[in-house]
Amino acid sequence: MLTEENRIQYENYFQSNSDYYLEQMAKIDSRKKFTFNIAAFFLGIFWMAYRKMYIHIVIVFGIIFAEMLIEEMLLDLGVISYAVYETIDFLSMFIWSFLFATLSNGLYISKTKKEIRKILNENENTKIQNELISKKGGVNSFAPFILLLIIIGLISISSI
Repeated sequence: MLTEENRIQYENYFQSNSDYYLEQMAKIDSRKKFTFNIAAFFLGIFWMAYRKMYIHIVIVFGIIFAEMLIEEMLLDLGVISYAVYETIDFLSMFIWSFLFATLSNGLYISKTKKEIRKILNENENTKIQNELISKKGGVNSFAPFILLLIIIGLISISSI
């Protein structure tokens, strides 16, 4: 349950768009509402980078890379045709977008709660707690651009 004190902590963590995430947190906590994040649907891992969900990006990259390898292997072995490969690729992209949209709020809020709990357990000084919560939370406007450069670099290396 959200008290006035921890509401302020969550607002400090979420920073931009805190009203939206507090509302989503209430929905998730009540287990009554389905949440859909339109920004995560269209931006996917770039949304994750913006929200400082770096570990999640690595996990998603690993899963998508494994999926890509399996698709390529099935194509190379002649199990699927190129037309089927393209169809699978298109459907996969849509499924990933839908998963990002439906799971992102829950993952972000879960990460938020864990990080706030850790900060509160490790520091007794309220001022320090608030400073650390603000620093740990918020957004990173440069991270999506850095991620884009990494992806471009990986694509250029793989095409050599």
